[in-house]
Amino acid sequence: MDSAYRLKEYHISAIHDQEEKSTYAKNVLESLPEWFGNKEALEDYVKGVRDLPFWAAMDEKGNCLGFYSARIHYGHTGDIYVCGVRKDCHRMGVGGALYGEVERFFLEKGCKYAMVETLSEKANYAPYEKTRLFYESVGFEPLITLTEMWDEENPCLIMVKSLSMQ
Repeated sequence: MDSAYRLKEYHISAIHDQEEKSTYAKNVLESLPEWFGNKEALEDYVKGVRDLPFWAAMDEKGNCLGFYSARIHYGHTGDIYVCGVRKDCHRMGVGGALYGEVERFFLEKGCKYAMVETLSEKANYAPYEKTRLFYESVGFEPLITLTEMWDEENPCLIMVKSLSMQ
């Protein structure tokens, strides 16, 4: 896909095959070096998604445009483990559609909260400003910044969203 790529149609699918999950995650995350430039962390995510719930946005040609992988803590908190949307598909509704699937999953599993960890604004890194704005647009709020979770140069912002049963 090149920068002139135009999204015509896509569909969201739950992916169950471990190899597909890893392949889709690797391809998307490698296309986002501003967010996933740490090779060791990227490989940890690629391995980590294998055993977790996973959704992919696929175009009409079978290309993965983006994905979300999630897990549940304590039976009531949904956690976005890792997600990514190809840059040429940003601001086209793909991330929001994927998040919608994940939130439905959390609600079906009885979760009361959703959470996500991202880079804090204290790091002053522009790509993650877009990430935080996206999470806020789907209802997340900042909860706390922890420097001891990752490190001083990469302060972790935990964002939360209260989920209501509908």
